[in-house]
Amino acid sequence: MKVIFRSKDFASVEGSGFGFNNRRPMANAWQYQGRVQHRQWTGTYECEWEQNANKARQPELIWVVKGDARLFGLAAGLKSKGFIVEVEP
Repeated sequence: MKVIFRSKDFASVEGSGFGFNNRRPMANAWQYQGRVQHRQWTGTYECEWEQNANKARQPELIWVVKGDARLFGLAAGLKSKGFIVEVEP
């Protein structure tokens, strides 16, 4: 399953207590990957800065978390913090 959401920065997600850690760069300078390790769910994530042609809007990070069905708990937690979350099987 996949949980997809956006944030304005890393700190709002990594400091939320949902277990996002071990962020490291990928092949491109604006792409990152890491792990989600929480007592109720685990998974891996990839995030990248949005490639936005609209310069009037601040770019956002797009997060894609992959794991098993326990990620529904992560999705609920993110929604409770005000993130707009999309869940895919």
